[in-house]
Amino acid sequence: MKNFSKYLLRGILTLLPLLLTLYPLYYFFTWSDSLSRSLSEKLLPGIDYIPGSGIVLGILALVLLGVLMSSQLMQRLYGLIELPFKNIPLVKSLYNAIKELTVFLSPSEDQKADKVVLIRMPGNDTECVGFVMRDNLKKMPEGVSKEDRSAVYIPMSYQVGGFTLFLPNDWLTPLDISVDEAMKNTLTGWIARTEK
Repeated sequence: MKNFSKYLLRGILTLLPLLLTLYPLYYFFTWSDSLSRSLSEKLLPGIDYIPGSGIVLGILALVLLGVLMSSQLMQRLYGLIELPFKNIPLVKSLYNAIKELTVFLSPSEDQKADKVVLIRMPGNDTECVGFVMRDNLKKMPEGVSKEDRSAVYIPMSYQVGGFTLFLPNDWLTPLDISVDEAMKNTLTGWIARTEK
């Protein structure tokens, strides 16, 4: 019975990331395919529907959404749509955590997190992994030390938040690890994985 529970849990944990990734995509593309089919039947009644053309429609819709979200007006409208998600208890915790993660993993041109660093504070044996968000603090407000410093984001494990610290550059040692790999390890608390 002990082995049964262990293997059941291992099976669930193996399947869960796949399902949480694939199900929303499957649902979205199934919905867009069904929408495409109904539009095709109404607008082009004499032409046979091409199965899978909804996937193309879905991809075009996502590109169009990306183009629309580049305008200030759409960003303001989206901010209004987001308000309930940011204010309902429990929902706001989940929504904000997912949003922070997506913003971090897909930064804009002016917000790059492309360097993973090890932080070593002088006189302290503790080390920490962080992500350089800005290596130039010249445009920061008055009162922030700007010389030879970087803005370093330190996420907390399991994406419950994080800190941005303005640290002296000589405390930072670049690590030879990708941002994705470092973020994945940070979010899971750098849990040890046994190599099989």
